[in-house]
Amino acid sequence: MEHPVEHPVLKAHDTDFVVQESLVLPAQDHQTGQYGKDGQEAPYQYLRLRKRGYTTFEAVERIAALCGVPASDLSTAGLKDEDAVTEQHIACRGALAPEAVTEFNARHASGERAMSLTVHGYGHLGLSAGHLEGNAFRITVRGLSSGFATALDALGESAENLFFVNYYDTQRFGVAGGPRTTHRIGGALLEKDYGTALALVRESRSSEAEQARLFTGGAEDFFDRIDPRVRAFYLCAHASHLWNGQLAALLGEVSSHPLDETFREGIPYLFTTHGDDVLALLQKATSLPYDRYRWSDGQIRRTQGLRRTVVQTRVRVDRTSEDSDTPGRYACEIALFLPPGCYATNAVSQWVAWIARTDAPR
Repeated sequence: MEHPVEHPVLKAHDTDFVVQESLVLPAQDHQTGQYGKDGQEAPYQYLRLRKRGYTTFEAVERIAALCGVPASDLSTAGLKDEDAVTEQHIACRGALAPEAVTEFNARHASGERAMSLTVHGYGHLGLSAGHLEGNAFRITVRGLSSGFATALDALGESAENLFFVNYYDTQRFGVAGGPRTTHRIGGALLEKDYGTALALVRESRSSEAEQARLFTGGAEDFFDRIDPRVRAFYLCAHASHLWNGQLAALLGEVSSHPLDETFREGIPYLFTTHGDDVLALLQKATSLPYDRYRWSDGQIRRTQGLRRTVVQTRVRVDRTSEDSDTPGRYACEIALFLPPGCYATNAVSQWVAWIARTDAPR
């Protein structure tokens, strides 16, 4: 049975995209205990942050401001999108006062944009990107055809294996509703073109945009004053854009079938139309090098790592129903788990195309 090309709608509502961080912390119930030395307190308090409508950077800034601690005392294992319902851990050097947590929740726990904090425990480990084990997703995909819904019903309750091309998706390059230009900001910073970088931040609609518009000093001074982890993120975004280009070029070299060239919010992508080309890419190179930037010991450090070209996951369809947003279309609720640094929007878009193709392996 041949299905028409699908145009899935992702993130129509924040609640359509639920993300839970997978991270097992060495946590204990109290600050004193097995991780302290000579009766000293465990140095970190772990908090669980649930948020909607805020970037991780913005959440950290607000927690620090309201709870009276420097933002540098708060660390995370990764960044979570603002246009989703997300849960992640935060490590706080020392501990937030209970009344400060209560006040934070009272101010932020309701509304279109919302956040809440709960205390998870205490321990000896601060957080960084290397500590994250992955993310679990529950996603509602909307705007599907009746034929696609029939194909999903035929799959039953079994989870489907998916090999997908591991691009950085558009979230890496800007906030929801804003221009996708973080990679351009990073490129300008590398060229020391601070005026261009500041102009792009002012138009970015990020939490830093208003701060940038109000800033009256020199452009370089602005980047010296913001959270250095944000500056490192801009550099990482530039490296991510370069890495996507490397991956697309390699895919073009190994593919023996037509490829789908497309733009998503101004960012170019090249996708396979046949499963054999994904396997050919994997055989050619399991990973490609990329530059990464981290704020450490008072400076931004550049190192090189490896990122997988292709990632395997399993997609489970929990239910299919009529799309309440669009009469005559259908929606499905799926669950999947991805390693750190993978983008569920990228995986799901390729999964929809894979299901819709008549030549997709079954």
